Amino acid sequence: APVARLRSLSAMWRPAAAAGRLAARRSFCTHAAPVRSAPAAAPAASIPRRTKKPAFNPKEFTVPPPVKVPRSVPRPSYADDPQGRPRPLTQEEYGQRKTTRQIESMRRANGLAAEALVLACELAKEGVSTDEVDRKVAEFVISRGAYPVGINYCGFPRGLCASPNEVALHGVPNTRPLENGDICNFDVTVYHDGAFGDCSAMVCVGDVDEDARRLVDTTRQCLYAAIDTVGPGVKLNSIGKFCEEFATSRGFGIVAEFCGHFIGAELHMRPNVLHVTNGNALLLKPGMTFTIEPILIEGGNAEIIGPLEDNWTIISKSGGWSAQWEHTVLVTEHGGEILTRPP
Repeated sequence: APVARLRSLSAMWRPAAAAGRLAARRSFCTHAAPVRSAPAAAPAASIPRRTKKPAFNPKEFTVPPPVKVPRSVPRPSYADDPQGRPRPLTQEEYGQRKTTRQIESMRRANGLAAEALVLACELAKEGVSTDEVDRKVAEFVISRGAYPVGINYCGFPRGLCASPNEVALHGVPNTRPLENGDICNFDVTVYHDGAFGDCSAMVCVGDVDEDARRLVDTTRQCLYAAIDTVGPGVKLNSIGKFCEEFATSRGFGIVAEFCGHFIGAELHMRPNVLHVTNGNALLLKPGMTFTIEPILIEGGNAEIIGPLEDNWTIISKSGGWSAQWEHTVLVTEHGGEILTRPP
C-alpha cells in the first residue's frame, strides 16, 4: 500500500547526517542549485498505487567495486585525489565560450557518451542488475580510450548513475536486478580528449504502467522543448521558467535542488542551469556548452530527501516515481545543437 511504502522510504532517511553530507559535497562536487523555495505545486494529482517495494534497499543489495581503469587512460583532474575533488574553476571559465578546438573535443567526448548511453539502455533488461550495466558500459568506455567519469568523482563508487523508480538521481549501481515494470534513468558521462560528455535517458523495463510511461514521455518532451528555446541572445533563466511551467502544467513536480550546468574541460562548470524560475539572466552566446536535465516527479510534489545512507542516493519524499532526460547542448549562431544525440 502507498502508506506502507512511504513509511519504509522514510525509515531509511537520516535527516541530520544526510544534510551534513550534502552540505559538505555541495562545495565542490555537485550540480546542486542554490537553496531556494520549492516551485509552486503542480495541480493536485494522486500518486499511482503500485505494489513494488522501494528500489533503494541497501540491506538486500550490495555495491561491488568499480572496473579498474588502466593508467594508460587519460585521467580527469579528480581521478587520483583522495576525496575525488576536481580542480578549482577559474573566474574566466564562468559562462565560457569554447574555441573551435575545444568544440571539436566536446563533439568527440559527447559522441562517445551518447554511444555509451545507447549501450546502457540496450543492456537494461528484466533480471539484469544495474551493476552489470555499469560494468559493461565502463569496459566499453575504457576500450575507446576514455575514462568512466563516475569513478571516484567526489568519491562516487561506480562509473555511471542508475536511478530506478522513486530514486530521483545519483543512484549507485548495485546487485538489484531490474524488474518488470521498473523505470530507470541511466546517467552516462565520459572524459575523452580533454573534455567531458554528459547525457542520460530513461529505460522502461518490460510491462510499465501507463502513469509511469506518461511521466517518462513528458520528461523527455520537456527536455527537447527546452532545447528548442536555446539560441544566441536568449537569457539563461528562460530555460528554467520554461521547464517549470511545462512540468507543472502537466501535473508533475520539477526538482529545484539539482540542475544542469556548463561543461567543458571540467564536468560541473559555472553557471548552473536551473530548471525552475530563477534570476540568472546571462545572455547565451555561440560557443557556450551546457547540460539541460530536468527531473520530474509524480503527484505534483517535487520534494526530495537524501543523500541516503550510501551518501549519494536522492529519492522523492512522497515515494512517487521520477524521470530524467539529459543532453549536452552547444549554442550556435542558429540555436542549440545537441552534442549527445545518439548515433
